[in-house]
Amino acid sequence: MRIGKLREVQEREGLGAYILTRTPNVLYYTGSTSGGILISTLGEEPLLLVSRMNLEMARAEAKGCEIATYERKTLLRDIAERVRRADPKIVGFDELRLETFLKLRERLEGFRMEAKPEIIWEMRRIKDEEEVSRIRKACEIADAGMEAVRSSLKIGMREYEVAAELEYAMRRAGAESLAFETIVGSGPRSAYPHAGCRDRRIREGDLIVIDAGATYRGYRSDITRTFIIGRPSEEQRRIYETVLEANERALEGIREGVKGREVDAIAREVITKAGYGEFFTHSLGHGVGLEVHEPPSLSKESEDILKTGNIVTDEPGIYITGKGGVRIEDTVLVRKDGAERLTRFGKSLEDIIL
Repeated sequence: MRIGKLREVQEREGLGAYILTRTPNVLYYTGSTSGGILISTLGEEPLLLVSRMNLEMARAEAKGCEIATYERKTLLRDIAERVRRADPKIVGFDELRLETFLKLRERLEGFRMEAKPEIIWEMRRIKDEEEVSRIRKACEIADAGMEAVRSSLKIGMREYEVAAELEYAMRRAGAESLAFETIVGSGPRSAYPHAGCRDRRIREGDLIVIDAGATYRGYRSDITRTFIIGRPSEEQRRIYETVLEANERALEGIREGVKGREVDAIAREVITKAGYGEFFTHSLGHGVGLEVHEPPSLSKESEDILKTGNIVTDEPGIYITGKGGVRIEDTVLVRKDGAERLTRFGKSLEDIIL
């Protein structure tokens, strides 16, 4: 079980106790969506503290831990008592608000407290077969959302109407929630990488950047496609084909043992050679899992080394203020000898011209 691996890492790092407060981490180690605080100490069963209203959910879902409820006014006392029983030299934690950290440190006087989120990411960044299966399904659901866009997108629709069609299709296909707020940026707004969606109406000749994802059994997907309404201009065609080449070349470069910055450089070189380097304003990609942004990073500065089981995005883009933008993004599984594209929706010009 994952909790057993965490305890092995605790022993290796000399962490007699480890406190997990982030909901995705609690889900990862217990299987429960109840949230709460998980306390892992060496020598006794981990303890999951949950609110009373989530107790039955935790009992139904959580595995490998003791379950108890907490009262807000006594929560810090309960955590400190459990930690003190282990008499640890070092108390590790994933994330604590400053106020909580200071108050807990008072209660744990004599013990050293250290933020150690990296030991959680060490495990979470490499997906097991069950995690890959869930992300694969989340990607299928996102593909269904894009299919709905392709069949329904018309001149005169408002951006939020496009988002509604996509989100409804994903729900119908099995999404338990959105992976993040859907982006629909049309016309000049397509030049904003994080455009959100507004009441602007789609017009002929628009570039329409649509960035969406689904959550399936806790795990997320991330896909972007850029549609074009009507016959594309020569400049639109050139920009689109440049981004597509960057996306495909980067995909070819993704494999075990490659640094994240090396893959970013592949895509950036394609865009720079085409004369659009200054308009590629963000990193190539990021990890995806229980959260839509996780390690490893595919950026210019990234020293992360890709490993089999990483799931990352491949999302080059060109954004020209006043004219529009293009982004093409896939969710990708890293394998030893290459990569598998999990988002399968088409991305050739023929696929996206409407």
